[in-house]
This record gives sequence, structure tokens and C-alpha cells, in this order.
Amino acid sequence: METKLIEVLQPIKENNYALPEGQNLQELTTMMLQKIGTVHPELRDNLIHSIFTTFIERGHYSNDQLKNILQSVLNKNYLFYRIGTSKQEEDAVFKRSFSVLLIPPIMQKHREAPFLKEEDVHRVWEHLKKYMQQEKDHRGYVEGKGWAHAMAHAADAIHSAAACEEITRGEVLSMLPVIREQFLIDQPYLFDEEERMVTAVLMMFRKIEHVERMEWLETLLYIRDGWQDPKEDIIINNSKHFMRAMYFRMLEGDYRELRQVLENLLRELRKQEAY
Repeated sequence: METKLIEVLQPIKENNYALPEGQNLQELTTMMLQKIGTVHPELRDNLIHSIFTTFIERGHYSNDQLKNILQSVLNKNYLFYRIGTSKQEEDAVFKRSFSVLLIPPIMQKHREAPFLKEEDVHRVWEHLKKYMQQEKDHRGYVEGKGWAHAMAHAADAIHSAAACEEITRGEVLSMLPVIREQFLIDQPYLFDEEERMVTAVLMMFRKIEHVERMEWLETLLYIRDGWQDPKEDIIINNSKHFMRAMYFRMLEGDYRELRQVLENLLRELRKQEAY
């Protein structure tokens, strides 16, 4: 089936993403959703994701069709597919991470011309928060299978949802601690995941008070329990990389006080390093 789907999708991409005459869009959408988590990197990333994104951006889908796609990717068979049972070396993460990556273009269409109900946007946010709380597969690029990159994709989705006017200060404040928990872990981030999440955080910062921003930044300072466990050094590295990414992004814009907070935190973090 994958070879046949490639044969269907490749000409669409090569023909500037034009839907072939006689091709039913709904049938094509169903086929792409069924294979959204394939481990074939060309099919998953360069064809299915690329075509989905382009079709959404160009308005090929009606509002009702977009709602249906969004409803599909948010359910347990996509965004939460085997999230509590799959082991890291298994392939379930590809279905989850490429499901979450469909959220940004849909939310972009909503921001341009609102078609979702307010409760729909809140539902997207709540599902993203639950996803962030549960995702344990933090691999970036997987040899032979391409990008998993779950945290980077989640960051893009959080950014796109946070940009919606429906998302409230309270919702942002409930998401920020979850982000902190996902980035101060004992598995190293190697593929700029923190850069993508900083983009989302800066969008969220627009909706909270200055003191709330400062208070959250201070939670990024990791204080080690001891000096024997090398896993703590990984956490410290993740903390350092996240704060550095935030600091350099804040060189643009009116962030002088927040940059000073980050400078102080990075100096404190230096004391936690084992060398």
C-alpha cells in the first residue's frame, strides 16, 4: 500500500500540489491519515506532511473538512497512539509526532478566518497539554526512519495554538510548568528542540504578566541532588541550553529585565556543573 500511495502522491507534489483530475480529495485524505505515521521518511515527511500542509494552506479543504481532520488527529489513535505503552525504540512516536504537526496549519487557517468554536480551541490546548505530559520518546532524527522530533513538533503546535486569541492567561500558566518538566529531563536534546520551544514560550509570554514570566524562568534553574549521577549532568545541560536559547532570542525586543534574570540564573547554574 505504501508503494501505491507514493505513486499517487509523488505526481501531486511534482505538479505543484495540484489534485489530479478524478482524484477524490476525501479518499486521498483518508489514505494519508492512515499512513501518517509510516517509518518511510520520504512518504511520511516529504509527501504526506508536505501535501497535507500545502492543501490546508491553499484552502483545498472546507471548514468542515478541517474540523474533521483536527478531530481525527486529536484522538487516541493519532496524537495519543500507544503513548503509554510503546517503548522508545518502537515506531509509535512517528504517528504521534506527525499528527501533532498537522495542528499548526489548521490553527493558522482559523486565525486567518475563524471557523472553530471557542471550546474547540480550548480543547486543542488541553489535548496538547496532555500530550506534553505523556510523551516520553524524545528522539530527534532516527537513522533510516527520519525525523521523529516529537518535542519540536509539539512546540510548533503550542505556538500556533497560543497565537489564537481564545487561549487565556490561565491556560498559558498551566502549560508552562509542563514545558519545564519536559525539558529538564535526563535525556539530551540534540536537534534544536529548545529553539523551537522558545518560539512557543515567547508567544505565550504575550499573555501573562511580567512577574509571571520571571517566576517561570526561575524554575528553569536545576539544583542537583548530588555529584555522582551523570544523569543530573544531562538535566543541567538541558537547562543551560534552554536558558541560553531564551537569552539570545531575547536580544531582540524589550526583554532587558528578563535577560538579566537569565544571566543571573546561568551564573547560578554554573555552580551545578561538575567541572
